Amino acid sequence: MKNAKSAFTLIELLVVIAIIAVLAAMLLPVVSRAKSKAYNTVCINQLKQLGAATRLYAEDNDSRMPKAEILPTMPIDPQNPLPRICDALGPCLGKAGGTNSAAVFKCPKDNLQMFDRQGSSYEWNTELNGRRIDETRSSNVRIVRVGVVNGEVVENTDEQKTLRFPPETTPLLLDYENFHPRDPKSGKNVVFMDGHVAPLEVQLE
Repeated sequence: MKNAKSAFTLIELLVVIAIIAVLAAMLLPVVSRAKSKAYNTVCINQLKQLGAATRLYAEDNDSRMPKAEILPTMPIDPQNPLPRICDALGPCLGKAGGTNSAAVFKCPKDNLQMFDRQGSSYEWNTELNGRRIDETRSSNVRIVRVGVVNGEVVENTDEQKTLRFPPETTPLLLDYENFHPRDPKSGKNVVFMDGHVAPLEVQLE
């Protein structure tokens, strides 16, 4: 007597497909987290290179940092626009170990196309424009405070403040937006004046 030819039944096929679907659903979040972590690592490495390039720029320019626009498409003084930070730091990236100067400015999670529009996914801290990289404070900064008194807008321009720039807490460049969502910290990565990179932590007073 011949053995009956073995074959999968429809029910068995459906069970196998269901098992594959469950496994895929379980693996997708893991793959997504691993991908996000890889993108975050790329961003951190690029910011470290940009921090090193900023220091090299200062060494070549009497210890002074570059002057650049925060939004090159919207210069603070349209009659005298400053360069883009990518143009200012580009020549220094080769010395800092960057292999592709343009790519270093592009965060892999830049979904807002800031790199395409501004030349960089990373925002330059314009408070540091032209300042010495070893400067830790500025003096006689004029602070304008606007308030409403009895329904009228009042400006107080007499207040003088000293701005402090501790290297370990002063940002050089940071993601324009929250490109790297994570809890409980913000999704922005920052390279600080002392060269370390960390997530941006906003402290409210």
